[in-house]
Amino acid sequence: MRRFFAVCRYEFRMQIRKRSLWLSTAGLAVLIALVQGDQGPRYLPADADAARVMGSWALLFSMLLPIGFGMVLADRLVRDHRLGAASLLASLPTRPGALVAGKYAGSVAATAVPALLALLVTAAGEFVHRGDPALFPSAVAAFAVVLLPGLAFVAAFALVGPLVLSAPLFRVLFAGYWFWGNLLGPNYLPSLTGTLLTPIGDYPASWLIGERALYAGTPGWLSFLRPEPGGGAALLSVVLLAVLATPPLVFASPLLARRTSS
Repeated sequence: MRRFFAVCRYEFRMQIRKRSLWLSTAGLAVLIALVQGDQGPRYLPADADAARVMGSWALLFSMLLPIGFGMVLADRLVRDHRLGAASLLASLPTRPGALVAGKYAGSVAATAVPALLALLVTAAGEFVHRGDPALFPSAVAAFAVVLLPGLAFVAAFALVGPLVLSAPLFRVLFAGYWFWGNLLGPNYLPSLTGTLLTPIGDYPASWLIGERALYAGTPGWLSFLRPEPGGGAALLSVVLLAVLATPPLVFASPLLARRTSS
């Protein structure tokens, strides 16, 4: 466990200092806040409760912020090989599984910081107009159930995918997947949009907001993955995303060993 936390701490400190992480988060957050339209959270009624306000903001940010996180993390493991650090890390008395888990946990923690700060800054702006102190704990709760599960899901594939593909190809395919599997309405063509497997967080957001958010539960392809939104469906969505994020991390160790030995 000491070695795991040492790797996690190193990865966190390395990632949190990357200007690309902060610039991409700030740029995407400002962009989507400005172009949200008259149905966005900025135009909610003045008497809207804090959970609804911050749940709406969390869902809005989750539409684009994970794209930036995926792009930033896509070269993390392959860069170790490019810089010659992979052989050095392999020689340390740390199991490959602990090394991968530490890098994953540190990367998730580092990318979570600017996302949480974006929501807290938004809560501060809403507090000026609404005067409700519950906005701040609601921002943390919205981050935990809407943004964080999707971020953890994206990080697993962004770290491991480029070990099989090249980082540029992964970025292109990831961007295409994100719009197809999260934002494209299922009435246009078969899509994962609106299912329990969408990391955009529309099911947890529906639970926080108290009404259907985005495409959650919309009829379409794979109807058994489209239950009515609610607390149980939100929890199931989070659990399924965690389960789906596990296989890439399991296969990361042999992939890293193969690349190092070659």
